[in-house]
Amino acid sequence: MAGPGPRLLFASDLHGATRAYAALFALARQREACDAVVLGGDLLPHPHDRARLVETQAEYAQDVLRPMLAALATDRPDLPVYAIPGNDDWATVIAALAGWSDTTLSLLVGRAVPLACAPGWWIAGCPYVPVTPFFMSDFDRLDHEGWAPAALPPALVLTEGGAVQVADIEALATRPTVAAELAALAAQSDPARTVYVTHSPPARTNLDVMRGGIHIGSEAVRAFIEAHRPPLTLHGHIHESPHLTGAVQERLGATVSVNAGASLGGLRAVEARLDLEAGTATVRPLFEAP
Repeated sequence: MAGPGPRLLFASDLHGATRAYAALFALARQREACDAVVLGGDLLPHPHDRARLVETQAEYAQDVLRPMLAALATDRPDLPVYAIPGNDDWATVIAALAGWSDTTLSLLVGRAVPLACAPGWWIAGCPYVPVTPFFMSDFDRLDHEGWAPAALPPALVLTEGGAVQVADIEALATRPTVAAELAALAAQSDPARTVYVTHSPPARTNLDVMRGGIHIGSEAVRAFIEAHRPPLTLHGHIHESPHLTGAVQERLGATVSVNAGASLGGLRAVEARLDLEAGTATVRPLFEAP
């Protein structure tokens, strides 16, 4: 068992579920409950109104999420909140979150930063996922060299730079793969003392199963974990996997990997406790009834 150490309160795929955010931040206000909050992507509501693709998320971020984070920062100014976006978040909206100086939010988009509650440790984030069949594509990538998606959406929609634009798979092929993004991330810190937050779970695990029993996680993420052996990796993206497999964690060698599922009907969070001396982690589910 890991000894007493920093506790990370992790949830993913809240998709603008205000009730789940409120429950998560209520837990976070309890000093004995956690030493950092980590959000694993898909932070904002899905924009069902095609006429207001960006506005839906921008308004929620500014009018709902920012005040909630600012109130948390007032109550616990010492509590860092680390976050990555997911494939259902617009890049142009996420970019604005970096300027929220009234919060303790740190965005981990392709970067590693010191883990404030664990001296000598880091936390790093990779929001990119293998191309999905859905139209929101700011954080879609080819998984690795030679990889091709099984299905493509009718159009890929991007918002980088602030303008909504329609692209094709060739545009995504010019960007670094998920594998390349992870390789660049590994160079920023010591993987043995880094917590990695990647929106996509590792392939062929209990964390990446969709209906029909199909595994749709990232081979690049799995290869990264197997090569670098970090103590803890935190994931989301595949909402139904924990329900289908009955598991929120899996061990890949020395690494504990986690997918708590989506917090849409109620908060699904986990407490991950680090043992700084042993370089290990243990995980405990914290589920709110729907």
